[in-house]
Amino acid sequence: MKDIKNIFYYLILSILAIILILIMVFLTPTTNNTIFLVDKLFLAVAFFTSCIFGISIAIYPNWWRKNKAEINHISGLQSFKKIKSFKGHHPDCNMFKSHIIIIKNKPRCAGCLGLIIGALASIFLITLYIVIPIKFFIYTYYILLILGILMIIFIYAEIILLKRRMVFHILLNSLLVISFFFITISVVELTENLIYGILTIILCFLLLDTRIHFSKYQHKRICASCKQSCKSFF
Repeated sequence: MKDIKNIFYYLILSILAIILILIMVFLTPTTNNTIFLVDKLFLAVAFFTSCIFGISIAIYPNWWRKNKAEINHISGLQSFKKIKSFKGHHPDCNMFKSHIIIIKNKPRCAGCLGLIIGALASIFLITLYIVIPIKFFIYTYYILLILGILMIIFIYAEIILLKRRMVFHILLNSLLVISFFFITISVVELTENLIYGILTIILCFLLLDTRIHFSKYQHKRICASCKQSCKSFF
């Protein structure tokens, strides 16, 4: 019950984040602000730094904070006679076989791999945004904004509702970070306000954190359906 409340809490926060983004775009009074190159460079640095940080936590989860829950989780595992080893951030268990991909004989987390690919692709796209001064029609940014939001909704649904398919899961996690790029650039171009762009990047961290909590909840559901006693995610 506690996990369900936690998921509901993050879902509500994500909905509010998306509503706030839409308010910034559709309800903000029109101004004659101009986005200069230095503004775009500042936005690009903030987005680039966020992507690098995202890559680091995809490789080394929770390195940046002391996670008391994870410490309790590890100590709880030690109370079992049979402890599962972890591969690619997941237990070495058939129940999590579709969550792990083998690359050069090394197990990797499929979801984290997707996030890394998406972050690298987004770094490339934000670089193009700065280097190539192309101005699209305003409706293009509206389309990218709505597309980015729809991608996030679909990714959330895939984590919670659908049966995991490795290649599809990697692709969707890649698109998650790219959707953040679409949303951020659309907000900046439509509002011509750098502050709104920075705020959008911060809100994207909330959306990413929601995806992480959804994934943890799904892991617990998988463990609960398993007949073995290790229960690595409890």
